[in-house]
Amino acid sequence: MIKNLKSCQWLHENRQNVIILDSGIIKPGESGAYKPDAIIPGSLRFDISHTFSEHNTSVPNMMCSREVFQAEVRQLGINNADIVVVYDDKGLFSAARAWWMFKSMGFEQVFVLDGGLKHWQACGYPTVAEYSLAANIGDFTAEPKNGFFIDREEVKEKIACQQTLLIDARGAQRFAGEGTEPRSGMRQGHIPNSVNLPYSKLLTEQGLLKPMPELTVLFSQLGIQPHAKSLQFSCGSGITACILALAATECGYSDLHVYDGSWSEWGKLKDLPIETG
Repeated sequence: MIKNLKSCQWLHENRQNVIILDSGIIKPGESGAYKPDAIIPGSLRFDISHTFSEHNTSVPNMMCSREVFQAEVRQLGINNADIVVVYDDKGLFSAARAWWMFKSMGFEQVFVLDGGLKHWQACGYPTVAEYSLAANIGDFTAEPKNGFFIDREEVKEKIACQQTLLIDARGAQRFAGEGTEPRSGMRQGHIPNSVNLPYSKLLTEQGLLKPMPELTVLFSQLGIQPHAKSLQFSCGSGITACILALAATECGYSDLHVYDGSWSEWGKLKDLPIETG
């Protein structure tokens, strides 16, 4: 049973009763500002890379403070009693990050639109050219939960721990240290003792999350069973790591943590260990 996603059909039938957020971002290496080719009617803009990121750091897309998150979510007119559906324009890329951010702030009624804008359009549902604006200030209250986001010290501390496994969502070549890093100044390779599960393997060609039995196989192939280990997730900048967190949650895994700095931080700090191959 899918717990954290909503279908395009469901959203089409219920969009008058929910808050819809476009949480799309540009991919690393792309230039210009984020500009989707269409917008789901009623959507407000949830800007992960700017509004909802920490500005006092050189690492991209770092989670903002509780105070900033609460204030900006209220500006979107979101109340504690609302149901929120997040999506992005690529199918499933950054929407899981928005979902994880809300979860980390204690908000439970948040869901990912399965397939995002891409699937919405494929279904033939209507789109508009402009975002909606919030009519009122919301009463959303952030109640941060420990451990949803972790830092490099927590990752470093658990590298040799048998009860913790770090799963890297980047592509296989980048993980092996053979591919080109999209950001300058990055070393090539991966965090020692981590394993690779590219986020693309979790998705269908239509950008939908694969059925739970297929996801379960992907995780079990890494040698882990639900509740057997504490799982950490990493990627390039903490975005697609959240797709792994979403899939793991759907499969019944718990004790899940996203390394917020991910390779954008680890890969540029010369005193942190790396492996290749």
